[in-house]
Amino acid sequence: MEKIKKMFLMVWKFFIKIGFSIWKFCLKVVDVIKKIRNGQALELHPLVGIWANRVFYAIFVLSLLVFAFGTAIGIGIYKYKTNDQVTRIVAKVIPYPAAIVQGRIVTMDSYYKNYQYISKFYSSTQQTGVDYGTVKSQIMDQLVDNEIMESQAKKFGVTVSNADITNAYSDVVAQNGGEDEVKKVLNDLYGLNVADFKQLIADQILQQKLQDAVPVQIDASHILIRVDQNADAPTVAAAKAKIDKVAADLKAGANFAAEAKQYSEDTGSATSGGELGYFSRGQMDSDFEKVAFTTPVGQISAPFRTQFGWHILKVNAKKGQVDASFTDWLAGLRKDSLIIRMFKS
Repeated sequence: MEKIKKMFLMVWKFFIKIGFSIWKFCLKVVDVIKKIRNGQALELHPLVGIWANRVFYAIFVLSLLVFAFGTAIGIGIYKYKTNDQVTRIVAKVIPYPAAIVQGRIVTMDSYYKNYQYISKFYSSTQQTGVDYGTVKSQIMDQLVDNEIMESQAKKFGVTVSNADITNAYSDVVAQNGGEDEVKKVLNDLYGLNVADFKQLIADQILQQKLQDAVPVQIDASHILIRVDQNADAPTVAAAKAKIDKVAADLKAGANFAAEAKQYSEDTGSATSGGELGYFSRGQMDSDFEKVAFTTPVGQISAPFRTQFGWHILKVNAKKGQVDASFTDWLAGLRKDSLIIRMFKS
């Protein structure tokens, strides 16, 4: 309830501020026109007063027309789901809200841009059977998530610099035949310009930085003695005997990396001393994850079994602030955030 109050207070203050600014501007315009009509401060020809009248009425009529036109476009957007060129052009000028996320506005212009480049890609690659209803829903979900992540970035001190964007764009250019080729592909396949593409890059970098900074991650090494999940008892016992010997060696002071290189049957990590690198919840086998996230930093676990066989693991380091996978963390934020969807595709 407190979040709702804060959101409405922010929106109310915003509209009051905008309305007050417009009112002050109108008063100034009217005051100037009055002075012109009365010839104050200047020796003016009577015709100036007549033209001032006409200009005043012209501004008034033009304001009404602009208001009526903007309202008509808004009705087309929200009621009839219009997506023609005129609507998209007007949406660039008038920030029609597609959704409000914790007081942050997702504009229809952002929605149209994302929908246009995705639909352009499907059209350019001649893909058939595309469910555009699902596509529209996914676009809106992603835009909402972007606003949530922008908000959380401030909380966790995560930023995306111009250098980050420039470096990422340079990598794309280097890997795809130069800038001219990249521009051609962006235009031909997606209808995107470089500026809009860089904004997509910025969104992706922000998400990656949050994934690295927020969820708790474990840096672990392990030793694996493989045994099939459906192996018979003697085979399981033989594998257990091997892992028990390794455990005894480690307890006696043997080097973990050396033992992994000699005994581990995980070909992907054995050569690097069993090093797995950082991982968060949801990325490993659930049984392996339970042990990894409950073993203190610097400690070696007792032997345990997963679907892959018998393991021993060592936790080398731990970082992050939220003990959940990135997906679960973001889903929780969606659930707890005040999200008002103005536009339903």
